[in-house]
Amino acid sequence: MRWQTVALVALLGAAGVLGCDVPLRHYKTLGCNPIGKLSSGCPERYECPSITAHDNEKCYFNGKTYKIGDTLPGDQVAQFCQASCFCAAEKPFAKFICAQIDCPEFFRRFDHEHCMRTYKKGSCCSDGSVCGAERDNLAQCKVENEIYKEGQRFSIDKTCQSCICTADFDANVTDKNPNCYETTCGFELYSGRKVYGGGVPVYYKEERCCPSQWRLPKESDKVIQGSSAVSNDPNLQCKYGKLTLNVGDKLEIQQEDEEYQKTSCTCSVPPLLHCIQD
Repeated sequence: MRWQTVALVALLGAAGVLGCDVPLRHYKTLGCNPIGKLSSGCPERYECPSITAHDNEKCYFNGKTYKIGDTLPGDQVAQFCQASCFCAAEKPFAKFICAQIDCPEFFRRFDHEHCMRTYKKGSCCSDGSVCGAERDNLAQCKVENEIYKEGQRFSIDKTCQSCICTADFDANVTDKNPNCYETTCGFELYSGRKVYGGGVPVYYKEERCCPSQWRLPKESDKVIQGSSAVSNDPNLQCKYGKLTLNVGDKLEIQQEDEEYQKTSCTCSVPPLLHCIQD
């Protein structure tokens, strides 16, 4: 399920680091620590214990570590339509097993022309609907030149937030608005094998709050050397499968890899490459 986007990406907010034009949201989700700072405003690199010191007998989510049998708080996974998530032993990595939430609206026809569903903060399912004149008389929220009605759910890409329109909604202070909350990336619930198996994040060009997927190394991948000086410091390099890339190097993706033909992968802020898909 994808919520309506209210604006094109503003890279400063999506990156999560003021002045940095590199999507870094995956590092924040993984609980990585920024080290140093470049003139571009980006960190020089990140330290990511969940990757470099990964414990295969533990699960990781949103910067925290969970032992086998531990459960995730329900309010942290409800937005992904998941419930009762617990850390389970599995090979090669422990992973979360969750119950899928099937909302009633998934199975019913809905009159979108005359009605709208309403939501509460952090929920997966709607808590009701409003139709006709009652809908037309609801309070409105104007955000980024878009109009939303009371109870509607929307996202703000430039600040990576999800919000619920309310009668007292203040569009000028969304960063401290009690009806908004920071968008959480759920890739640790779904893509643990790729995340911790050597994969790198792939962002859509115009949606950089969370990676759309993770790409694993392929034998056909090659390095395109950039203009930056070669570094002998492994902390300032990106490791990707059998390849080592210096900052500024890109990945050459073979044409037969149709899924990623329009994807550019670069080593910008180690230890991970990041990819942008058109």
